[in-house]
Amino acid sequence: MWSGIAGLAAMIAAVIMLRSWQQPDHVRTLAVLAVVALPMVVVDLQFYRVQLNASSGLSAAPLRPFDMKRSLHKLAGLWLTVGVVAALYWLLPVYADSFYDPFKQVALYGLPALVLLSPVYIAFVDRLQRQPEDAYAELGRLIAGDRPRDWSMLVAHGRGWIIKGFFLPLMFVYTNNDLAALWARSPLLPIDNFEHFFSFGIDFLYLVDVLFAAVAYTLTLRLTDSHIRSAEPSVSGWVICLFCYPPFWSSVGVKYLAYDQDGAYWGHFLGPYPLLYGLWGSVILALVVVYAWATVSFGLRFSNLTNRGIITNGPYRWVKHPAYLCKNISWWMISMPFLGTAGWTTAMQSCLLLAGVNAVYWLRAVTEERHLAADPAYREYQDFIARHGLWAKLLRSLPRGERVA
Repeated sequence: MWSGIAGLAAMIAAVIMLRSWQQPDHVRTLAVLAVVALPMVVVDLQFYRVQLNASSGLSAAPLRPFDMKRSLHKLAGLWLTVGVVAALYWLLPVYADSFYDPFKQVALYGLPALVLLSPVYIAFVDRLQRQPEDAYAELGRLIAGDRPRDWSMLVAHGRGWIIKGFFLPLMFVYTNNDLAALWARSPLLPIDNFEHFFSFGIDFLYLVDVLFAAVAYTLTLRLTDSHIRSAEPSVSGWVICLFCYPPFWSSVGVKYLAYDQDGAYWGHFLGPYPLLYGLWGSVILALVVVYAWATVSFGLRFSNLTNRGIITNGPYRWVKHPAYLCKNISWWMISMPFLGTAGWTTAMQSCLLLAGVNAVYWLRAVTEERHLAADPAYREYQDFIARHGLWAKLLRSLPRGERVA
């Protein structure tokens, strides 16, 4: 919890302080991410002592002297991995789009730091690892002409980096664009007009979501116990998840699941009724608050398609999928497809299409649980929610029917 709170406080401070900084947006975005990441890492290492978790695979003290050969193997494995990802960015036409320019610019900006820090980090962590022969060492051994001892480790490594390589540019660009839009607004919080306050609140909350995701995708580190334990093993899990993101959603989803085709949203229907407008909008904001809170609760461990540690704090103490639940309910309240302006047939069509979107997220939840259930900690969490979750409490609160004599 405190890792997320520290990051959120740092984010607000950084957004305010860097508002007038005369630098390109991608540089200011990188600075905000760094300011957010630093206190989160400090809290994790100094307060929670995550490096001592059994799942980190690290010892509190060095277990062996510095091993030059293995460290060089790991360094070679790291840079081979980075090189392959960079080559894919160059090869795949989608990454030639100007949309990704901020990420490509900041990647070049941060490359010297990665060159300088990676050997130090690898040498330091190698001495602490209980099992130092990891995927990077295996890759380095492969480069040196030796047969890897465990091919499955390399397959898992590849899956994890594909996920990171896909989502990190996306989340960075979303963060960059959302920050630019926020800095372009008036610096005064619009509390005198609910419509303006709602617009600001929605934009800010979605910024929180993508910013924390960008930080988490960047810091997949064993030292902070935020490394990838496992990646989604099934093709169906990948297809269902990636369908919800560009370029797949923009090329397929918006064409076949366009539930907001009449372009009329909740403000169109409720604008003439100020009290109802304010109440309805406040519920939407509350749902998006829970959605953003769910992301913040992950701290440094947010990620799609991976297990980077089982999260049980924040809204996850009551519901297994609070982000999906609140996001899907908010879409019904925002679009109000049941009140379509083009007649009842269009309204029914819109409702069915939105239900189709909801079904996609239900399938995401199913495939994620199937993957995470391989972890005993998640099975324990599932049992806890079944007994003490929000739905279980609601069922217990219902009056029991009279018993038949």
